[in-house]
Amino acid sequence: MGVGYRLDHGLALTLTVFDGAVTGDEWRATVRAIFADPEWPPGRLNLTDLRTADLSAVTRADRAEIYKMNALNANKLVGMKSATVGGANFETARAFERDDRSSGLRIIPFDDLGPACTWLGVDERVVGAIIGELRRQLRDPDSSAGGAET
Repeated sequence: MGVGYRLDHGLALTLTVFDGAVTGDEWRATVRAIFADPEWPPGRLNLTDLRTADLSAVTRADRAEIYKMNALNANKLVGMKSATVGGANFETARAFERDDRSSGLRIIPFDDLGPACTWLGVDERVVGAIIGELRRQLRDPDSSAGGAET
């Protein structure tokens, strides 16, 4: 398991899913891949799903590195509408938003997918299906979880 993402141009959405035990290395690798993807950003919307993640291995130092990576991409992050569905990781999502000030990224944490999708203006059923697909790919070592979708 780990972290996967999908760029959806139809929804103008970058969707990132954390599933199972996640390390700081996996998180950094995914953020690097997103920022390096020539299709990113597909639009001004971001959604991160942490509901099935175990973030206990992610350290303050890991988060500080992500903040630095975000700051280097601030020109693309400023003005994005970003939501995180935290579930049991709700407080972690709140702390990340509070502490990542140098990038201009502002994240609204939510407990559930429905309100997050409503706030972003995207169809919950469509987003839920993409999240399900990303989770299946993360759980199947023969699948690729990252990448762009046109």
